[in-house]
Amino acid sequence: MMTDIRSSDTGRRSWWKMIKSYSGTELDRRNQYRFIAWLMAWMLSYLGATWVLQADLGLTGPVVWLVAIAPDVFGIAGLFAYLRFLRMADELLRRIQLEGLAIGFGAGVIFAMGYQLLELAGAPALRVSDPVVVMMVAWAVGQILSMRRYR
Repeated sequence: MMTDIRSSDTGRRSWWKMIKSYSGTELDRRNQYRFIAWLMAWMLSYLGATWVLQADLGLTGPVVWLVAIAPDVFGIAGLFAYLRFLRMADELLRRIQLEGLAIGFGAGVIFAMGYQLLELAGAPALRVSDPVVVMMVAWAVGQILSMRRYR
């Protein structure tokens, strides 16, 4: 049973319980867990590939390229799992996710474009992954803000 976060017991609920109460139906939760599992596999394979490529293990030719591309397979599977999650989610959960994505994408674009000007002004250069981190954090914050707004 969903509760209104504006109720008097909200102050006593942990953030985790509040977030968990917005995860939709049981099917939504299963689809979300599937998405998270693919993301974890992507993250671990990315870390593993980074380690292998930086360790200079003597790999050459196509093997190096396979190691570098392997994490993308998990990332693509995660993307499809997220699309399935979105397509099967109830309207409220879909709206929360969409608003989180909009905030994440917007924050990432603003950060990347703004920092490019800061680099011209003398700031150190960014790695490609830095704006991605900003996008993902803003996506999570956007979801939390949307949860609070719609509940």
